Amino acid sequence: MDDLVKVTNLGKKYEQHEALKSLSFSIKKGELFSILGPNGAGKSTLISLILGLIKADTGDITLDGKALTTDSFEHKSLISVVFQNSILDAELSVKENLVMRAYFYTQNWKEAKKLAEEKLQDVQGTHLLSKRYGVLSGGERRKVDIARALLNTPKLLFLDEPTTGLDIISRADMWTLIHQLKEKYQMTVVLTTHYMEEARDSNMILMLAEGQSVAYDTPENLKMTYRCNTLEDVFLSIIKKERKIYERISV
Repeated sequence: MDDLVKVTNLGKKYEQHEALKSLSFSIKKGELFSILGPNGAGKSTLISLILGLIKADTGDITLDGKALTTDSFEHKSLISVVFQNSILDAELSVKENLVMRAYFYTQNWKEAKKLAEEKLQDVQGTHLLSKRYGVLSGGERRKVDIARALLNTPKLLFLDEPTTGLDIISRADMWTLIHQLKEKYQMTVVLTTHYMEEARDSNMILMLAEGQSVAYDTPENLKMTYRCNTLEDVFLSIIKKERKIYERISV
């Protein structure tokens, strides 16, 4: 498969703090790619850089073979994000929220209504159209959030903690839906999650610590390399090792 995202020697510094240090990896077209790491590992900075929201100090990012810049509308139109905290208006209905945002892409209200209904149907949420967004359950909100993210038919979809706050059944249903949408739209999906086992179906996993890549491999290879039965055990093993190294260097 061809690379959709290629990151080379990426670095970002905030005053004296190095958020990312010479990071390199690639994301193939059609992959489910997971980015894991403890708080402060550099995940948010990395995603902001790929989204074109901030500029890197060093290194390069290419998206679909072209250099990524912060002012490139073409690149940003290929990407969509489902945030952990929704950006939709709690006081408006699901229909009002989606149609308003669909209009940004269609510039036609009739087409916007059709587009919003199509995407809501894709997430099995047409019964939610007339409901006020603020009264929806966590699982229902997440479906509507995903429908909003699909309005521009992205090539690259970021899911930030997509199942946080959902019960075990809702989490399973959400993952079934995500896999269905990934296949239908032939999207590349990038996941950040604290539920390590949710990354088990990923094609590749990137683990970050202290702004650096500490693991970059398939789930099965990671478990074999670190002789662990679960990804959570792999993660804990790597983070403990990195902390010991960091503590020795600090001393």
